[in-house]
Amino acid sequence: MEVITVRRDFLGGLDVETRRLRPGESITFGRGAAGMPVDLRLDDPAVSQEAGVLSAVKDYWEISNLSRRHAYVVENLEGGGFVRLTPGTVDAPIPFETARVRVPGLQDQLTFLVLAPLKRRLATEHDTAGPLPSYPPYPLDPGATYFLVLTALCEPQLRDPGSDVVPSVLQIRHRLAPTGLSRSAVDYHVDFLAGAKFRLQPPGQVRGIDWRPCAVVRHALRFGLVTRAHLVLLPPL
Repeated sequence: MEVITVRRDFLGGLDVETRRLRPGESITFGRGAAGMPVDLRLDDPAVSQEAGVLSAVKDYWEISNLSRRHAYVVENLEGGGFVRLTPGTVDAPIPFETARVRVPGLQDQLTFLVLAPLKRRLATEHDTAGPLPSYPPYPLDPGATYFLVLTALCEPQLRDPGSDVVPSVLQIRHRLAPTGLSRSAVDYHVDFLAGAKFRLQPPGQVRGIDWRPCAVVRHALRFGLVTRAHLVLLPPL
């Protein structure tokens, strides 16, 4: 890691305050107080005076939750889930390159962004020196219609990693209306993703419940098969 950038972000827009850290450097965040200054101030009476510490390490970053009462959440803004920090968690390693840290406040959640370019990588199928896999486990074509449906299914959680919203087949049909897909076509592609592409099995006791959309979204995001970069494939909102 060369430099990580921390920005206050109160969801309505980025604050101009930024901090840049090199490996070995740390900042504190919290409400602060006389005789207890913090580097990143979160001005809310429900936030601890010294709520936590964020540290840059060579190939990742760490965060500590110094609160005795409240859990914090670190969201992967690239669509790969989140990490929950229980009170008293110290030096939790975070592998996300683009993350939002949520700290609960009295009126709303206070947040800040962490932008951490992680440089070290193992060889992948795109590296000339690396071995090519025989077959990808989940072969997906971003230009195919089923991938468009997959992206629309994952859109709410890609845009807000803290969301658990999964659109219904009918909602996907409305979202993709400019493409002319019918409801039955959307349903076919959801079924194709669940069965042929991801080889998912229905859980027990699901009578009258369409388990496929939630299972497809959970699987795709868990393995990073669709990311925020794919949102450009969707019709404009």
